[in-house]
Amino acid sequence: MEKYLGVFIVLIVLYSCSKDKEQSRVIGVHNRPDFEELKELKLDDYYVNLLNPKFSKKEDFKGVLKSWGDFHNKVNEVLVANDFSWEIPDSSITVVNKIYFNKYGKVNYFLVNVRNENVTNEVKNKYISLLNSHLDELSIELKREGQFSQCGKVKYKNYE
Repeated sequence: MEKYLGVFIVLIVLYSCSKDKEQSRVIGVHNRPDFEELKELKLDDYYVNLLNPKFSKKEDFKGVLKSWGDFHNKVNEVLVANDFSWEIPDSSITVVNKIYFNKYGKVNYFLVNVRNENVTNEVKNKYISLLNSHLDELSIELKREGQFSQCGKVKYKNYE
């Protein structure tokens, strides 16, 4: 009996870990089917805005800003380390993000909207694929009582 119970527990752990892994993904606004699928999840009903005063205290604001900046620095490091090319001459790339984190600061969903109009969908897809392959490295250094989200605009230096 104990042998079967141990196998059952291992299966539950493996299932829950694989489920979390499947859930984490990066989605581009330009990919309408994926974007519409994400909207149907109504994530804002389940994730609290990080800057909600009931969720983050005023005295925590400095730490929130630092962790948000550090998160985007990690994204930039991934781009640089992988010689990512935006394939346009613009000096900077503007991206609007809405990121949904679990209570430990790990990314569950990462919605991106690349605002430079000359960036092709092919390049946007490469960007999304690169982020997807590095999601384990991209977490925010915050922990909360429940899952949370944050949106914002970031400008990345274009190293072309």
